[in-house]
Amino acid sequence: MRLPGFHGRARGLLALGLAPLLSTGLAAGVAAWGPGSDALNRLYAGLFIGVLAQCLLLAACLTIRRPAGLPLRRALSASHAWTGAVLGAMLFVICLSGALAVLKPELRNWEMPSERRHPSVTLDLDDILAQGLAAFPHADVLQLDLPADGQVQARVQPAGPPQGAQNASAALAFPPHAPVHGKLTGLLTGLHNTLYAGFPGRILVSLFGFALGALVLGGVLLHLRQGAGLLRLRLRSGLRVLAYDAHKLLGLWLAPLLFLTAATGIFSGLGALATVQLAPYAFPEQPRQAMQALMQPYERPAAGQAASMSSLNELLDRHRQAHPAFLIQGVTVHHWGDAHAYATLRGTARGQLSTALFERYHYALIDLALLRHDSAAQRGAFTQAFIAVQPLHFAQYGGAVSRWLHALAGLAGATLAASGVWLWLARHGADSFRRPWLSGAMLGLLLACCTLFAITALTPDSWPARERWQVWSFGLTWSGVLLYGLLPARRRASRPVGLLRLASLLLGVAAAASLARQWGGALQAELPALFINLLLSAAAAALWRLARRLSLGTP
Repeated sequence: MRLPGFHGRARGLLALGLAPLLSTGLAAGVAAWGPGSDALNRLYAGLFIGVLAQCLLLAACLTIRRPAGLPLRRALSASHAWTGAVLGAMLFVICLSGALAVLKPELRNWEMPSERRHPSVTLDLDDILAQGLAAFPHADVLQLDLPADGQVQARVQPAGPPQGAQNASAALAFPPHAPVHGKLTGLLTGLHNTLYAGFPGRILVSLFGFALGALVLGGVLLHLRQGAGLLRLRLRSGLRVLAYDAHKLLGLWLAPLLFLTAATGIFSGLGALATVQLAPYAFPEQPRQAMQALMQPYERPAAGQAASMSSLNELLDRHRQAHPAFLIQGVTVHHWGDAHAYATLRGTARGQLSTALFERYHYALIDLALLRHDSAAQRGAFTQAFIAVQPLHFAQYGGAVSRWLHALAGLAGATLAASGVWLWLARHGADSFRRPWLSGAMLGLLLACCTLFAITALTPDSWPARERWQVWSFGLTWSGVLLYGLLPARRRASRPVGLLRLASLLLGVAAAASLARQWGGALQAELPALFINLLLSAAAAALWRLARRLSLGTP
């Protein structure tokens, strides 16, 4: 029997109101009464099942009780077009910032040219620990962070609650170099993770994973049968034809990676929320045990008896011989000089879908005996899946190759969002660049990123005011383009052309200035920055070409 009036308001109520309530209730039920004695695994089972239920209910809103004159393909096409048009600008912001944020080590290498000039040295952990103990005499726990994410210095600082009069905010860097200043990676990573809005922004970003996943899946279902056009890119045709071909090619060929990015993006933010919200159902007596069960902290109380300590260098040598695939990212020393002193080695193996928070080896510092090994592989299936979300989303599993592959997917997602919105507005007889929200969110972010790269390349990393200039140039450029779009003008169509040309020139200046600094440097040290300069040069050429096509006015 047909449900009369199951259109419009009723369908929207189900999609936006009842579906989230039903999926949340299902997640809570699985966390509370699901099978198995592992409460944490039940909690994340509820998370994954709840998200899957939400996706199925949203699909049901599209397919069930459609009007008789609305075929499924037409309904899918309409939902794909309207979802992309409404959410495309925000997806552009998230995808573009994510594509750059995933290249954090390479961007750090590009941003800090003076660090590339420092000769590589072998770190003496015993000497670093001795200096750390002298600098922080009241610290019971010292944390040693080895160079990572493009950094060239190790750092030692107190860990845990502050004790006595120690300066817990200070950190010693080894080998000692002149301080460097730069906030390029921080700005881009913060924009992608939270939209500069803290935890609520993180949840909002994760919700757009549903939109990206639905758009990618819908586009594949709409165009997969068009086998003849899977390799067609008509460069000499009009701009609208070129945008359509590029939109289809990128969406079809990169669909698996885009869908993986969307799915992991959903759980990246909602997972943290679910850990807090579902904890009372999985751990009804003590909800705070959820975080303890996830982190599995290891504690060995001090014995109160002095003892001679083994060498940290010897510990790392032994560990590397026993576990050659394990990449050590940090060492935490507990109760140094005590009979129960121990060291925790943090890190991951290449290709392992986990992070240093969950991969730990605990060794006694008296005889270097292994006390305990913590690993994600020891967890339940759903907990392992949740731990794998971050390395999958941020490409932390395959080195530089995986990072560049995910960066390509992010740039493709940004291109899909921009071209999809432009095509929709062009089809409906509206100039896409006359919309202030679109100019501010898309062209504004593009020009702000180009300005940020130019300011970074033209200023030395030893300048203390560099970070302030980066922040102000990024924010003022983005807000300035938004205000520029709101101002009346006789020649509105010339605005995107001028902005695209300006963005192209800024990227060209950034690449040229960086290449000039690379001249005469060692190729191995300069290689990550060289790839960033090649990316900037290619983007500058593409933006200039796009501006030229727009200036010609070809439809």
